[in-house]
Amino acid sequence: MLRLILLFLTMFACSYSVIANDDKEFKKWLKQYKKDFQTFVDEHDREFAEFLKANWIETEVKPEERRDSTPKPMTIPTAKPEPAPAPDIEPEPVVKPLPEVKPMPEIKPAPAPVVPVEFDYRLGERNETSLPMLGQTLKMPRLQAVPLGLSKVTSNSIADAWMTMAKTTFKQQIEALQLAAKDLALDDWGQALLTHQYLASNRFLDTNDLQLYSWFYLVKQGFDTRVAFYEGKIFLMLSVEQKLFGQKYFALDSGKYYFVDLAKKRPIDVGSVYTYDKQHATASRAVNIDLSTAPNHGKTDKARSLKTKFKRKSIEIQTHYNSEYIEFLDHYPQLSMEYYFKAELPQATKTSLLNQLRPHLEGLTESQALNLLLHFVQKSLSYQTDQQQFKYENYLFAGETLHYPYADCEDRAVLYAYLVKRLLGNEVIGLQYDGHIATAVAVSAEMPGDKYRINGKTYVVADPTFINANVGQTMTGFESQTPKFIIF
Repeated sequence: MLRLILLFLTMFACSYSVIANDDKEFKKWLKQYKKDFQTFVDEHDREFAEFLKANWIETEVKPEERRDSTPKPMTIPTAKPEPAPAPDIEPEPVVKPLPEVKPMPEIKPAPAPVVPVEFDYRLGERNETSLPMLGQTLKMPRLQAVPLGLSKVTSNSIADAWMTMAKTTFKQQIEALQLAAKDLALDDWGQALLTHQYLASNRFLDTNDLQLYSWFYLVKQGFDTRVAFYEGKIFLMLSVEQKLFGQKYFALDSGKYYFVDLAKKRPIDVGSVYTYDKQHATASRAVNIDLSTAPNHGKTDKARSLKTKFKRKSIEIQTHYNSEYIEFLDHYPQLSMEYYFKAELPQATKTSLLNQLRPHLEGLTESQALNLLLHFVQKSLSYQTDQQQFKYENYLFAGETLHYPYADCEDRAVLYAYLVKRLLGNEVIGLQYDGHIATAVAVSAEMPGDKYRINGKTYVVADPTFINANVGQTMTGFESQTPKFIIF
């Protein structure tokens, strides 16, 4: 049917162009043609709105899942430090790594600080909405989002709201959001946050309006997004590829949907709700959370000093980062540990951090280098549990660990694994105990201590939380446990 209509319109356009001598009349016809075609394309929206009027069901909300029910230790043990070598003792000879050990990757000099720039996504629109994002300024097409005026939240009022939103100008805005997400190297969750921030720039939208527009705009970007309502409140839900911890959800035949409020940092609390069991024809894509590519942000505006001593050698570095990047990460949900291990640091932070640490590794053996990085993470960061620092469980990405004043076991494990992989090239896995997380490092030479054999490789325990411990030492109190391996 669509092909026949397009063929008819094309033939009509060709005939008209032959007989039409007035360019003004042709432009008038072309405008009407585009309007008629838009009406046909939006038939999906009309069908969806009709469906929304009657097909709502009450759905039971599932309780939130927890990653680790065992509390982290409030205080951590300290291993007995090795005695410092006497001045007349010759240092341990340098041992060349075996051929199978990956060489240290070349680290380029730190680039000049990134100067915030303006990205123009107006796409020919003169009027603009200026949107700050990650220390950058985005010039977006003017947002045309009218208040929806829901005096009462019902299936009919939500269906009417969908048609109201469908009649607004949104295609240019959607295209601008997708272009901006690509330029900022955002993953799907970051794109959802960008979408919400853009919509929130209209201060005339109330909370329910903002949830409905977020739903509409995410559906128009192809994401499997839903809404539900209960007692006058509208809830936004996302289908997500990863398991989210601490987030309530409900399950339909089409999959699991998490309750999300993109404006808040903490999970929302909700009981049973009403929702629909059929999705818009254009929205089937689950949100994928993947920070293995770091988003692009503006200049680094914050710095923190990290320092310690290793065998009478002082180590002090300045970590540089962007404060809006930290705020951006704070709006990410809680994930399984492997996604924290996979996450990349922004280029400016990464290059500065690695450049400062690499000279301290020059001439060291594999075990010495692993121990230096281990002691650096153990002693340059102060320890507190998430409950002490945040009042709730809050795993940190490596960039966040460089910002917050305290770090618990999983935060240290993530940072240590990052430094070992980027500076030494060794493979690393996570070790998950009940109430504790450490790491183990694949080594090329025999080393003393606790180790595991995985896929033909020897992994030696390295615990960045066990103060003064060397590679091979399991933290006191966890020696009898067999940990789960976190492969990433």
